[in-house]
Amino acid sequence: MNYSIHLPSRALRSNYRIALALFLALFGSIYSSLLTTCWSGTEVTASSNTPSPLSDTETVQNTLFGENKVTLTAETAGLFSINNPNDYIYLPQLITIGWQLDEIGNEGWNRGNTEFLFSGMFAPTLQGPNPWFAGGLFGPRYNFIQPDWPVVPYLESRVGFLFTHATGAPDSQGQDFCFSFTIGAGVRIPVMDQLSVNLGVMFQHISNAGLSEPQNQNVGLDSIGPTLSVSWAF
Repeated sequence: MNYSIHLPSRALRSNYRIALALFLALFGSIYSSLLTTCWSGTEVTASSNTPSPLSDTETVQNTLFGENKVTLTAETAGLFSINNPNDYIYLPQLITIGWQLDEIGNEGWNRGNTEFLFSGMFAPTLQGPNPWFAGGLFGPRYNFIQPDWPVVPYLESRVGFLFTHATGAPDSQGQDFCFSFTIGAGVRIPVMDQLSVNLGVMFQHISNAGLSEPQNQNVGLDSIGPTLSVSWAF
């Protein structure tokens, strides 16, 4: 079967830029709202030599978060393309090991700690010329840990590589080896001492950085959608 390669039109490239700009504006708005919420909830109290007893929420937080704690997370997502004429729909399935780099620190809106993520991903495609994506991603996450909050908001970003079956497919990535980066935000909901459920949103970009050109056009794929995961802390 022969595929013909269709170059993206000027209107498509313009729509892609608009969609990406709208997403970045939305992400910035969510981030600013999160910071404002955290800041407004911060109170300045007089210092005391007598430590206050920990609440149940803080006890669970101290169990889940701290230097050198390791988490194992199973994550599922549903992503929908926002710039590609193939209207991709695919379902990333990720297994992630998280390594927390420090203790809970700072005061005010940025109280929390940093975690580094190592993820393996396999994503079957429900709609689009590629049957699947598979590869590895890694990057940092910051956990915003506020005393007595029942949830822990987070921001994260991951980069890595993916393999797929794209060579020759119209309006696809041009070759089977691609690069990827993700941006994510969400909340972690502690369920018990070591178990938490996470709800969030993920944006993912996939392309080959022009390595397939001029033989095959590299049509980047930008997608966004919800995520659901379960984490176990060790």
